[in-house]
Amino acid sequence: MRDEIKRVATRLLMLRGYRGVSYGDIAQELEITTTNIHYHFGPKARLVATVMHDYVEQVGGRYHGIWTAARTGLTSKVEATVAFNREAFTRLNPHGSEGNSWSLITRLSAEGEALDDLMRERVLVFRRDIQASAITGMEQAVAEGELRPEAPCHQLGRLMASCFLYAVHISRDSGGFRGLSQHYAAQLDLIERSWGTAARPAVVGSGTSGGLIDT
Repeated sequence: MRDEIKRVATRLLMLRGYRGVSYGDIAQELEITTTNIHYHFGPKARLVATVMHDYVEQVGGRYHGIWTAARTGLTSKVEATVAFNREAFTRLNPHGSEGNSWSLITRLSAEGEALDDLMRERVLVFRRDIQASAITGMEQAVAEGELRPEAPCHQLGRLMASCFLYAVHISRDSGGFRGLSQHYAAQLDLIERSWGTAARPAVVGSGTSGGLIDT
């Protein structure tokens, strides 16, 4: 039951935010009592903190695995990241047009004043870890000869990490998931044109980009 409570709480928090979810909402969906939830987690803040911890571990760990994988080119890493985003997007937007938030960190960050200090710190650590993983990926690209030695790995890593950290906002502002996929493709194209060791054909603005555009 503990895992089921966390699963439902995670989804409802993504959809409604911290203030928009009560123990009553979770209990109603699971057909249990609020006392049952209190038994497992105590106050709401503790449940949210637990859910955030699990989410950060899972999402951050998968992103880290993608971006620190050895002998994997930048294109493959971006494609894997887009696929990861697509999974999360589809889970909360099964028809592709609902416009629901699909990142727990993004949704809760919008209510930063409602979070306690531990939760806010967890958000900051998550963002730093995502950036660090992308920076490692850029450093690997230099070490493996995909990017030139003088490539500014820290700046490029932060640039690419921003696609992931703000993916919900990018998809909303650019007309859906296809827009997010195009944004990733444009960032990759910019990095490879500016710092890559291999010449690339013109693609950005032409409607395709290395197979990353989500049709």
